Amino acid sequence: MTAPSASLFDSDQAWLTTPQEALVAWLMAPDFVITKAGTQQPLRASSVVVYRAMGSKFVREVLLGGDGRPLKTWRDVEAEDIHTFLARNELKRGIRNRYVRLLERLFDHLMAKGIVPGNPARGLAIKEPSKSNQYNDKTQWLTEAQQEAVVAALPQPEGWKGARNRALVATVLGGGLKVSEVIKLTNGCVGPRQEDGSLYIDVYPAGAGRRHRTRVAVFAAAILMEWMTTRKQLTIPSELLFPAKLAGGVLHPATVYRQVAAVLAEARIDPTLIKRRGARTLRNTFAINELEEGKQPELVGEYLGHRAARSTRYYTALVRKPSPFREK
Repeated sequence: MTAPSASLFDSDQAWLTTPQEALVAWLMAPDFVITKAGTQQPLRASSVVVYRAMGSKFVREVLLGGDGRPLKTWRDVEAEDIHTFLARNELKRGIRNRYVRLLERLFDHLMAKGIVPGNPARGLAIKEPSKSNQYNDKTQWLTEAQQEAVVAALPQPEGWKGARNRALVATVLGGGLKVSEVIKLTNGCVGPRQEDGSLYIDVYPAGAGRRHRTRVAVFAAAILMEWMTTRKQLTIPSELLFPAKLAGGVLHPATVYRQVAAVLAEARIDPTLIKRRGARTLRNTFAINELEEGKQPELVGEYLGHRAARSTRYYTALVRKPSPFREK
Protein backbone atom coordinates (compact mmCIF):
# COMPACT_ATOMS: atom_id res chain seq x y z
CA MET A 1 0.00 0.00 0.00
CA THR A 2 1.65 3.24 -1.13
CA ALA A 3 1.08 6.26 1.06
CA PRO A 4 -0.09 9.48 -0.61
CA SER A 5 2.12 12.49 -0.03
CA ALA A 6 1.25 13.81 3.41
CA SER A 7 2.30 17.35 2.54
CA LEU A 8 0.06 17.33 -0.55
CA PHE A 9 -3.08 16.34 1.35
CA ASP A 10 -2.34 17.91 4.75
CA SER A 11 -3.08 21.47 3.67
CA ASP A 12 -6.09 23.45 4.87
CA GLN A 13 -7.54 23.37 1.36
CA ALA A 14 -7.17 19.59 1.07
CA TRP A 15 -8.87 18.92 4.42
CA LEU A 16 -11.75 21.25 3.56
CA THR A 17 -12.29 20.31 -0.10
CA THR A 18 -11.13 16.69 -0.36
CA PRO A 19 -11.76 15.33 3.16
CA GLN A 20 -11.60 11.66 2.23
CA GLU A 21 -8.24 11.91 0.49
CA ALA A 22 -6.82 14.04 3.30
CA LEU A 23 -8.04 11.54 5.89
CA VAL A 24 -6.38 8.59 4.13
CA ALA A 25 -3.10 10.48 3.74
CA TRP A 26 -3.15 11.38 7.43
CA LEU A 27 -3.74 7.75 8.45
CA MET A 28 -0.82 6.61 6.31
CA ALA A 29 1.58 9.33 7.43
CA PRO A 30 4.84 8.09 9.00
CA ASP A 31 4.31 10.36 12.01
CA PHE A 32 0.72 9.32 12.74
CA VAL A 33 1.88 8.24 16.20
CA ILE A 34 4.57 10.06 18.17
CA THR A 35 5.83 7.98 21.09
CA LYS A 36 6.70 9.43 24.50
CA ALA A 37 10.33 9.27 23.41
CA GLY A 38 9.48 11.49 20.43
CA THR A 39 9.90 8.72 17.87
CA GLN A 40 7.70 8.69 14.76
CA GLN A 41 5.62 5.54 14.45
CA PRO A 42 3.26 4.85 11.52
CA LEU A 43 0.11 2.78 11.85
CA ARG A 44 0.28 -0.91 10.99
CA ALA A 45 -1.10 -1.70 7.54
CA SER A 46 -3.95 -3.68 9.10
CA SER A 47 -4.89 -0.72 11.31
CA VAL A 48 -4.84 1.62 8.32
CA VAL A 49 -7.38 -0.61 6.55
CA VAL A 50 -9.71 -0.58 9.58
CA TYR A 51 -9.40 3.14 10.30
CA ARG A 52 -9.70 4.00 6.64
CA ALA A 53 -13.03 2.15 6.44
CA MET A 54 -14.23 3.78 9.67
CA GLY A 55 -13.18 7.27 8.68
CA SER A 56 -14.55 6.95 5.16
CA LYS A 57 -17.94 5.92 6.54
CA PHE A 58 -18.01 9.02 8.73
CA VAL A 59 -17.08 11.25 5.80
CA ARG A 60 -19.78 9.73 3.57
CA GLU A 61 -22.55 9.98 6.15
CA VAL A 62 -21.70 13.28 7.81
CA LEU A 63 -19.73 15.42 5.37
CA LEU A 64 -21.03 14.29 1.99
CA GLY A 65 -24.49 14.06 0.49
CA GLY A 66 -25.95 11.09 -1.39
CA ASP A 67 -24.47 12.39 -4.63
CA GLY A 68 -21.00 12.76 -3.11
CA ARG A 69 -21.16 16.55 -2.96
CA PRO A 70 -20.03 18.20 0.28
CA LEU A 71 -22.74 19.05 2.80
CA LYS A 72 -20.36 20.45 5.40
CA THR A 73 -16.64 20.65 6.16
CA TRP A 74 -14.66 19.51 9.20
CA ARG A 75 -15.11 23.06 10.55
CA ASP A 76 -18.88 22.57 10.60
CA VAL A 77 -18.90 19.27 12.51
CA GLU A 78 -20.37 19.55 15.99
CA ALA A 79 -20.58 17.10 18.87
CA GLU A 80 -24.25 16.48 18.04
CA ASP A 81 -23.27 15.38 14.49
CA ILE A 82 -20.90 12.80 15.93
CA HIS A 83 -23.37 11.62 18.56
CA THR A 84 -26.11 11.24 15.91
CA PHE A 85 -23.74 9.27 13.66
CA LEU A 86 -22.83 6.90 16.49
CA ALA A 87 -26.45 6.40 17.56
CA ARG A 88 -27.74 5.98 14.02
CA ASN A 89 -25.33 3.15 13.28
CA GLU A 90 -26.13 1.41 16.58
CA LEU A 91 -22.52 0.39 17.07
CA LYS A 92 -21.43 -1.92 19.82
CA ARG A 93 -19.68 -0.21 22.72
CA GLY A 94 -16.13 -1.16 21.73
CA ILE A 95 -16.48 -0.12 18.09
CA ARG A 96 -18.34 3.06 19.04
CA ASN A 97 -15.62 4.20 21.41
CA ARG A 98 -12.96 3.27 18.86
CA TYR A 99 -14.69 5.68 16.49
CA VAL A 100 -14.60 8.36 19.17
CA ARG A 101 -10.89 7.86 19.79
CA LEU A 102 -10.17 8.09 16.06
CA LEU A 103 -12.21 11.28 15.73
CA GLU A 104 -10.63 12.78 18.84
CA ARG A 105 -7.17 12.22 17.35
CA LEU A 106 -8.29 13.57 13.98
CA PHE A 107 -9.73 16.79 15.42
CA ASP A 108 -6.66 17.24 17.63
CA HIS A 109 -4.62 17.19 14.42
CA LEU A 110 -6.95 19.69 12.74
CA MET A 111 -6.82 21.93 15.81
CA ALA A 112 -3.02 21.87 15.76
CA LYS A 113 -3.14 23.02 12.14
CA GLY A 114 -5.63 25.78 13.01
CA ILE A 115 -8.32 24.34 10.73
CA VAL A 116 -10.92 23.84 13.49
CA PRO A 117 -11.36 25.85 16.69
CA GLY A 118 -12.13 22.94 18.99
CA ASN A 119 -12.51 19.17 19.30
CA PRO A 120 -16.21 18.15 19.06
CA ALA A 121 -15.34 14.50 19.73
CA ARG A 122 -13.70 15.23 23.07
CA GLY A 123 -15.49 13.53 25.93
CA LEU A 124 -17.97 11.54 23.86
CA ALA A 125 -16.31 8.27 24.85
CA ILE A 126 -17.21 9.11 28.45
CA LYS A 127 -20.79 9.97 27.56
CA GLU A 128 -21.23 6.80 25.54
CA PRO A 129 -21.71 3.51 27.43
CA SER A 130 -18.60 2.20 29.16
CA LYS A 131 -17.71 -0.06 32.06
CA SER A 132 -17.90 2.92 34.41
CA ASN A 133 -21.22 4.10 32.95
CA GLN A 134 -23.30 1.00 32.50
CA TYR A 135 -26.71 2.64 32.92
CA ASN A 136 -26.72 3.85 29.31
CA ASP A 137 -25.52 0.49 28.08
CA LYS A 138 -28.48 -1.50 29.41
CA THR A 139 -30.85 -2.98 26.88
CA GLN A 140 -33.90 -0.81 26.35
CA TRP A 141 -37.38 -1.84 25.28
CA LEU A 142 -40.87 -0.38 25.23
CA THR A 143 -43.72 -1.03 27.62
CA GLU A 144 -47.11 -2.07 26.30
CA ALA A 145 -48.38 1.49 26.69
CA GLN A 146 -45.36 2.87 24.87
CA GLN A 147 -45.87 0.39 22.06
CA GLU A 148 -49.48 1.46 21.67
CA ALA A 149 -48.32 5.07 21.47
CA VAL A 150 -45.75 4.16 18.81
CA VAL A 151 -48.32 2.32 16.67
CA ALA A 152 -50.68 5.30 16.95
CA ALA A 153 -47.83 7.61 15.90
CA LEU A 154 -46.85 5.66 12.77
CA PRO A 155 -46.77 7.87 9.64
CA GLN A 156 -50.07 8.17 7.84
CA PRO A 157 -50.10 6.50 4.39
CA GLU A 158 -50.20 9.85 2.60
CA GLY A 159 -48.02 9.50 -0.46
CA TRP A 160 -45.98 6.45 -1.27
CA LYS A 161 -43.16 7.29 1.13
CA GLY A 162 -45.58 7.75 4.01
CA ALA A 163 -47.06 4.32 3.28
CA ARG A 164 -43.60 2.78 2.97
CA ASN A 165 -42.30 4.32 6.18
CA ARG A 166 -45.43 3.30 8.08
CA ALA A 167 -44.97 -0.33 7.05
CA LEU A 168 -41.20 -0.18 7.53
CA VAL A 169 -41.34 0.84 11.20
CA ALA A 170 -44.27 -1.49 11.89
CA THR A 171 -42.37 -4.44 10.40
CA VAL A 172 -39.28 -3.73 12.51
CA LEU A 173 -41.38 -3.52 15.68
CA GLY A 174 -43.70 -6.40 14.81
CA GLY A 175 -41.04 -8.70 13.36
CA GLY A 176 -37.88 -7.92 15.33
CA LEU A 177 -35.79 -7.31 12.23
CA LYS A 178 -32.36 -5.71 12.14
CA VAL A 179 -31.85 -2.65 9.95
CA SER A 180 -29.48 -4.61 7.71
CA GLU A 181 -32.20 -7.22 7.25
CA VAL A 182 -35.25 -5.05 6.66
CA ILE A 183 -33.61 -2.90 3.97
CA LYS A 184 -32.75 -6.02 1.93
CA LEU A 185 -36.14 -7.74 2.13
CA THR A 186 -37.85 -8.55 -1.17
CA ASN A 187 -41.49 -9.16 -1.99
CA GLY A 188 -40.83 -12.90 -2.20
CA CYS A 189 -39.70 -12.97 1.43
CA VAL A 190 -43.22 -12.27 2.69
CA GLY A 191 -45.50 -15.25 3.26
CA PRO A 192 -49.32 -15.34 3.28
CA ARG A 193 -51.43 -14.24 6.23
CA GLN A 194 -51.98 -16.94 8.83
CA GLU A 195 -55.32 -17.79 10.41
CA ASP A 196 -54.56 -15.54 13.37
CA GLY A 197 -53.69 -12.62 11.08
CA SER A 198 -49.92 -12.79 11.49
CA LEU A 199 -47.49 -13.69 8.70
CA TYR A 200 -43.98 -15.01 8.30
CA ILE A 201 -41.00 -13.38 6.62
CA ASP A 202 -38.00 -15.34 5.38
CA VAL A 203 -34.81 -13.42 6.05
CA TYR A 204 -31.71 -13.93 3.92
CA PRO A 205 -29.12 -11.67 5.55
CA ALA A 206 -25.71 -10.89 4.14
CA GLY A 207 -22.51 -11.04 6.15
CA ALA A 208 -22.47 -12.64 9.59
CA GLY A 209 -26.20 -13.22 9.85
CA ARG A 210 -27.94 -16.48 9.10
CA ARG A 211 -31.03 -17.38 7.16
CA HIS A 212 -34.06 -17.52 9.41
CA ARG A 213 -37.79 -16.95 9.56
CA THR A 214 -39.57 -14.46 11.77
CA ARG A 215 -43.22 -14.08 12.67
CA VAL A 216 -44.70 -10.63 12.13
CA ALA A 217 -47.34 -9.65 14.68
CA VAL A 218 -50.96 -9.17 13.59
CA PHE A 219 -50.98 -5.37 13.77
CA ALA A 220 -47.78 -5.11 11.71
CA ALA A 221 -48.89 -7.79 9.23
CA ALA A 222 -52.02 -5.79 8.41
CA ILE A 223 -50.00 -2.61 7.82
CA LEU A 224 -47.43 -4.49 5.75
CA MET A 225 -50.09 -6.02 3.52
CA GLU A 226 -51.61 -2.58 2.95
CA TRP A 227 -48.21 -1.35 1.83
CA MET A 228 -47.72 -4.32 -0.48
CA THR A 229 -51.04 -3.55 -2.15
CA THR A 230 -50.01 0.08 -2.61
CA ARG A 231 -46.57 -0.97 -3.79
CA LYS A 232 -48.05 -3.25 -6.45
CA GLN A 233 -50.16 -0.40 -7.81
CA LEU A 234 -47.04 1.74 -8.13
CA THR A 235 -45.43 -0.83 -10.47
CA ILE A 236 -42.01 -0.33 -8.88
CA PRO A 237 -39.47 -2.21 -11.03
CA SER A 238 -37.36 -3.35 -8.05
CA GLU A 239 -38.24 -6.44 -6.01
CA LEU A 240 -37.11 -4.73 -2.81
CA LEU A 241 -39.94 -4.59 -0.30
CA PHE A 242 -38.96 -1.12 0.94
CA PRO A 243 -37.18 0.60 -1.97
CA ALA A 244 -35.44 3.92 -1.51
CA LYS A 245 -37.06 5.41 -4.61
CA LEU A 246 -39.84 4.58 -7.04
CA ALA A 247 -37.11 3.46 -9.41
CA GLY A 248 -35.76 1.07 -6.77
CA GLY A 249 -32.54 1.14 -4.78
CA VAL A 250 -31.64 -0.02 -1.27
CA LEU A 251 -32.63 2.23 1.62
CA HIS A 252 -29.76 3.79 3.51
CA PRO A 253 -29.61 2.54 7.12
CA ALA A 254 -29.72 6.15 8.26
CA THR A 255 -33.19 6.45 6.74
CA VAL A 256 -34.47 3.66 8.97
CA TYR A 257 -32.91 5.31 12.02
CA ARG A 258 -34.51 8.66 11.19
CA GLN A 259 -37.93 7.11 10.68
CA VAL A 260 -37.83 5.18 13.96
CA ALA A 261 -36.55 8.22 15.86
CA ALA A 262 -39.28 10.39 14.32
CA VAL A 263 -42.01 7.94 15.36
CA LEU A 264 -40.66 7.72 18.92
CA ALA A 265 -40.66 11.51 19.08
CA GLU A 266 -44.19 11.73 17.67
CA ALA A 267 -45.31 9.13 20.22
CA ARG A 268 -43.76 11.29 22.95
CA ILE A 269 -41.61 8.47 24.24
CA ASP A 270 -39.56 10.11 26.98
CA PRO A 271 -35.94 10.39 25.71
CA THR A 272 -34.65 10.38 29.28
CA LEU A 273 -36.13 6.89 29.67
CA ILE A 274 -35.60 5.52 26.15
CA LYS A 275 -32.27 7.00 25.10
CA ARG A 276 -31.61 4.60 22.23
CA ARG A 277 -33.90 5.89 19.48
CA GLY A 278 -33.18 3.41 16.72
CA ALA A 279 -34.41 0.08 15.43
CA ARG A 280 -32.47 -1.86 18.08
CA THR A 281 -34.95 -0.74 20.74
CA LEU A 282 -37.84 -2.01 18.60
CA ARG A 283 -36.05 -5.33 18.04
CA ASN A 284 -35.50 -5.66 21.79
CA THR A 285 -39.18 -4.94 22.35
CA PHE A 286 -40.16 -7.69 19.93
CA ALA A 287 -37.92 -10.20 21.71
CA ILE A 288 -39.27 -9.30 25.15
CA ASN A 289 -42.87 -9.49 23.87
CA GLU A 290 -42.40 -12.97 22.44
CA LEU A 291 -40.80 -14.31 25.60
CA GLU A 292 -43.37 -12.70 27.88
CA GLU A 293 -46.10 -14.34 25.79
CA GLY A 294 -44.59 -17.71 26.66
CA LYS A 295 -42.71 -18.50 23.44
CA GLN A 296 -39.84 -20.94 23.90
CA PRO A 297 -36.39 -19.30 23.79
CA GLU A 298 -35.39 -21.59 20.90
CA LEU A 299 -38.28 -20.27 18.79
CA VAL A 300 -37.58 -16.66 19.70
CA GLY A 301 -33.94 -17.23 18.79
CA GLU A 302 -35.08 -18.47 15.38
CA TYR A 303 -37.24 -15.37 14.91
CA LEU A 304 -34.28 -13.16 15.77
CA GLY A 305 -31.78 -15.12 13.70
CA HIS A 306 -29.49 -15.81 16.64
CA ARG A 307 -26.59 -18.14 15.97
CA ALA A 308 -25.96 -18.92 19.63
CA ALA A 309 -28.49 -19.83 22.33
CA ARG A 310 -26.73 -17.50 24.77
CA SER A 311 -27.87 -14.52 22.69
CA THR A 312 -31.50 -15.45 23.38
CA ARG A 313 -30.80 -16.34 27.01
CA TYR A 314 -29.74 -12.72 27.47
CA TYR A 315 -33.35 -11.69 26.78
CA THR A 316 -34.82 -14.42 28.97
CA ALA A 317 -32.90 -12.93 31.89
CA LEU A 318 -34.37 -9.51 31.15
CA VAL A 319 -38.00 -10.60 31.28
CA ARG A 320 -37.52 -11.64 34.90
CA LYS A 321 -36.87 -8.10 36.03
CA PRO A 322 -38.45 -4.72 35.19
CA SER A 323 -36.71 -2.41 32.75
CA PRO A 324 -35.11 0.62 34.48
CA PHE A 325 -36.15 2.66 31.43
CA ARG A 326 -39.88 2.10 31.72
CA GLU A 327 -42.27 4.78 32.87
CA LYS A 328 -43.10 4.68 36.53
